Amino acid sequence: MAGERVNRQLVLRRRPRGMLTTEDVELVEGPVPECGDGQVLVRQVYLQMDAAVRSWLDEGHGYLPAVEIGEPVRSGGMGRVIESRHPDIPVGAWCAAGLPGWQDHVAVDGDSPIVNHFPADWDALFQLAVISSPAATAYFGLTDVGELSAGDSVLISAAGGSTGAVAVQVARNLGASVVGIAGTDEKCRWVESLGAEACVNRRTEDLAARLRELRPQGFDVYFDSVGGEVLDIALRRLAPGARVVIVGAISMYNASGRPPGPSNYLNLINTQAKMVGFQGLSYVDRYPEAWDLMWRWKAEGKMEYKADVARGFESCVDQLNSLFTGANTGKALVQLIDDPGPGPY
Repeated sequence: MAGERVNRQLVLRRRPRGMLTTEDVELVEGPVPECGDGQVLVRQVYLQMDAAVRSWLDEGHGYLPAVEIGEPVRSGGMGRVIESRHPDIPVGAWCAAGLPGWQDHVAVDGDSPIVNHFPADWDALFQLAVISSPAATAYFGLTDVGELSAGDSVLISAAGGSTGAVAVQVARNLGASVVGIAGTDEKCRWVESLGAEACVNRRTEDLAARLRELRPQGFDVYFDSVGGEVLDIALRRLAPGARVVIVGAISMYNASGRPPGPSNYLNLINTQAKMVGFQGLSYVDRYPEAWDLMWRWKAEGKMEYKADVARGFESCVDQLNSLFTGANTGKALVQLIDDPGPGPY
């Protein structure tokens, strides 16, 4: 690794229409960035595939600016510190370098609140699959925004994905009963193994009828990552005073034009429910609260995960699209290189 002098980047070539294609991106090579004072140079091992990655490729205003043409596709990642000019971060440590994007190397400020380093023997896959974005989104989305209480009935869409699976276990561990929604029988079996009372296959079952059968009194909390028709059906199954937590809209990220609004939103009035949009990034100063709990539950055998790992830059487009086709289960990742270990490099 010491001889590497090239930084490969998979950059945005044009704005995608619908799902990302290989024609929308281009693999380019440039110099490895210099490591400045207070910085660390990270050789990325894993890239995170999250639905938000697709939303950042479109023009327009969002909670983060759009990726510019010629820039690396933005995403989370994790790798080894191969050079350090920060007094508290040693070479060989694992480092989650914020949103470094689809590239081999990144130099980052070691004191940034979104840069986190970990010991050389850290469980990197648990960090990526549970701790990274899923932990804060699921935990604070359910507890702070969803006002979850023991005994609540919780409905979770995309329950077989990374955030949904963590949300299922958070709700279960905090004393709620859980029903999941997923897109395959295999995912539903996994969701039920995580503690959900039931999981409905939205592609093969009558979702509205099954939710009515499972919870005739309605759900106290709906944790939604899907939007669209699934959200509209869920809005008909709200208990009085229910809380709807919107953390994503995976059904709409590849849509052309403006999608139709939910037709059942008036049920928010009938049930005196509320619907709130939520971003995990707004809780960055409280991340350790969620992280510590996830690690404790892991030690107690109460937090499981699956990692769907593909290899190489050539897998990035298909692996991202697997989030929208339903081909992945758990956390979708791309591994760029074998873990080089703690060094020396």
